[in-house]
Amino acid sequence: MADKPLVTDPASTEENPPTVSKAEPAVEVATDSVIKSEDKFAPSAPPDPSEPPAQPKTTLPLSVDLLRHGQVATPSMFSAPSGEPLGMAGWKQLTLATQNTHWDVIIAPPTRRCHDFARLLAQRLSCEFRVDERFCEMNFGDWVGLSQQEIIARDPELLQQYYFQPRRFHAPRGESMELFMMRVHQGWEELLTSCAEQRVLILTHTGVIRVILGKALDLLYQKTLRFEVDYARFSRLSFYPDGEIVLSGHGLATV
Repeated sequence: MADKPLVTDPASTEENPPTVSKAEPAVEVATDSVIKSEDKFAPSAPPDPSEPPAQPKTTLPLSVDLLRHGQVATPSMFSAPSGEPLGMAGWKQLTLATQNTHWDVIIAPPTRRCHDFARLLAQRLSCEFRVDERFCEMNFGDWVGLSQQEIIARDPELLQQYYFQPRRFHAPRGESMELFMMRVHQGWEELLTSCAEQRVLILTHTGVIRVILGKALDLLYQKTLRFEVDYARFSRLSFYPDGEIVLSGHGLATV
C-alpha cells in the first residue's frame, strides 16, 4: 500500500507552521483515498466449506470398433446366405480377438455369422446388446451362395462394375449399392446420436465396414476397396465433441 501523501502549506516555514484548520481537510481527503485503494484489493470472501467443489467438465470421445465376423463354415462363397454359421475356425478367431476388451454396447445384424457370437459376448461382458438389420451385408440376390469363380462365369461385366463403378452396381434380383449405403448410413447416424461417450462394438460384414469407413473418412466406396478387411480384424474410430474423427487403427488383431 502506498504511503500517505505529505500535506504542506506553501506559505509555511519552520518559524511559521501551518494552522490546524488548513491541514485537517487535506488529511481527510488523503485518508479517504487510501481506504478506497485498500477496498479495491480487499480479498473476496472464503468459499463455503459446506458446498462441494466445482468439478471440471470433461467429455469423452465416442469410440467405435468395427469387427468383421470370423470365417464361415463354407468360406469359398462370394456372399454367404444369412443363415450361414461360423465355422470352428471363425469361433476361435473371434474369441481370441475379443478376449481382453470391454464395450458398453455391442451391435450386430441378425445374420448368424455375426449375431450368434455377438450375443454370447454381450452376455459374458454384461453389456447392452442390440440387433440392427441395417448393418446386414448387401443383398447380392442371385449371387448369394456362389463362389467368385461362378460369378465370373455368369456375370463377368457386372462383377467388373461392382469393383470399378460400385455406385452404379445393382445385384441381380438383389439390392442396389445406393439403397445398401443409404440403410447403413441411417443406422450409423442413429448410433452416433444414441451412444455418445461410449465404447461401441459393431460385429458386422465387409461391405458394411467399408461403407462406415467411407462415411467417417469422407471417402468414395471405390476408395475403400483398397482397405483389406480380414476375418476377425478391427478398425477403430474415435469421434470427438469438436467434430474431429480419428482412425486409430485398421486391420487390428486386438484392441
